[in-house]
Amino acid sequence: MRQHAVVLTSLIGLALWACSDASSRESAFGNAELQAPSQVGETANSEEALLADDSDPMTHLNYLASDALRGRNAPSADFDKAATYVTDLAKRHGLVGPNPGDSNGAYAQSFQLGALASDSAKEHVHDTDAQSYGVSQFEHGFYIDPKSPSEEARALAAQPDAVLAGNTHNVLAKLEGTGAKKNEVIVAMAHLDHLGVSSGGAVYNGADDNGSGSAVLAALVPLLAQAKASGQLNRSILFFWTAGEEDGLVGSKYFVDHPISGIGLSQIVGVVNMDMVGRWDDQRISIIDTKSNGSTSYLSGLLTQANNALSDPFDRINKDINSYARRQDGASFYDKGEDVLFVFEGLSNPSGGGNLNADYHRTTDDVSKIVSENGGRKLTRVRDLLNNLLKLAANR
Repeated sequence: MRQHAVVLTSLIGLALWACSDASSRESAFGNAELQAPSQVGETANSEEALLADDSDPMTHLNYLASDALRGRNAPSADFDKAATYVTDLAKRHGLVGPNPGDSNGAYAQSFQLGALASDSAKEHVHDTDAQSYGVSQFEHGFYIDPKSPSEEARALAAQPDAVLAGNTHNVLAKLEGTGAKKNEVIVAMAHLDHLGVSSGGAVYNGADDNGSGSAVLAALVPLLAQAKASGQLNRSILFFWTAGEEDGLVGSKYFVDHPISGIGLSQIVGVVNMDMVGRWDDQRISIIDTKSNGSTSYLSGLLTQANNALSDPFDRINKDINSYARRQDGASFYDKGEDVLFVFEGLSNPSGGGNLNADYHRTTDDVSKIVSENGGRKLTRVRDLLNNLLKLAANR
């Protein structure tokens, strides 16, 4: 989640980047980078080794939160590398791109990201208290579409100082169900973007925010593909990595305003959003499980079942973050009346309540902090919990 501080010159630079060709963008960022684990996995000697790599969230996190990806700011060539990485993973395990005809391929949903020049001059500083958590919709950016059903998006784009930040895209990969309810879709999502690089050149790696959620989502791909292969997937699952979350939930808002064929809002029967799931101890998480009408989502009961099915269940599933419901991508689906479950690492008080971790939106949000607190085990435990949950949701 983001305090997005974009100066006008940066916006102009991004607009120029969006118009440049791929080869010039690549050379602008240099050639030195880590080899993506997907490339390593493709040379594995066995399907078992590939599955072990691809189902390990720490393997994905170590790449997504590396300096080589320079903070995954959307739009940028670095975000595109992250998007290519998760797209290749989905292809490797037989997931399909549900959006044929998109300029960036069937696994993409492309949109123009805009911002206000007047807003770009402000320094959006977030602290680690509840009032500073995340961003509200269109807080620092918006999508540009003159025909948008969103009156707010149209009004922002029509402002005299509205500028094009660049072109970016959500990543979509569909795991088709095999049962009678395969036309119904469960959405599993996490935002892939983060803050990029500071004016001083320091990288916001965003290991926890939200490399952690994106890595868990990636690790679920092969496990749920196996469930499908064994006939344990009645409904379909859409894996959804959003762009522009740090600008104000822009990618998720664009998705619900621009449904794609076969995944309309009437076909979506549940949404699970993961954001910042790596920190603190590995015995607790926090959730939001209420619907926009105040009732409890059916996903809450399934989560209890999923947790009880673990060999080592989470000790605490705290419900201490409802005040943040509007400041995460699930809010875009809340507004459409969908059942949404938001999964989060928790706050500073192990029993519930408190503040965010002190590295939130700092250049110190690195993989080492996750490892030092729980050895990376929390990501694996969240993966196992959500693997159980998504199978229950798909087959209920």
